[in-house]
Order: sequence, then structure tokens, then C-alpha cells
Amino acid sequence: MWLQEWERLLDGPVEDVLDLLTSQTPHAQELRANSPLAGVLSSADRDKALHAFYTHRTPRAS
Repeated sequence: MWLQEWERLLDGPVEDVLDLLTSQTPHAQELRANSPLAGVLSSADRDKALHAFYTHRTPRAS
């Protein structure tokens, strides 16, 4: 079930994937917990990606 939903999302607009990745709804959290992408990145690469995301997303003080 989860794989089919991931396939549908990944075949669709990137905006839908971004919405899912940032949503706090129970469904989005459940889908992320059942990601077919687990293990694709090493822990170090995952940490770098998360750091880049949070650095880019966090507003900087002027």
C-alpha cells in the first residue's frame, strides 16, 4: 500500500512530494515512516542533507 502511494507521489509534481515531506498531518508522518528510500543515503550524507535544508530554510538575522 505504501509503496504504491510513494510511486504515485514520485511520478507526480515535485510540489506534491515537497508538501508531503513538510506536512505534519498523521497521514504524511505515516507515509514518511514507511519510506522506500530508507537506507539510500549514508548517515553522514543524510546529516549533511538535513543540515543544508535547515540552514537554507532558517532565516538569518540581519
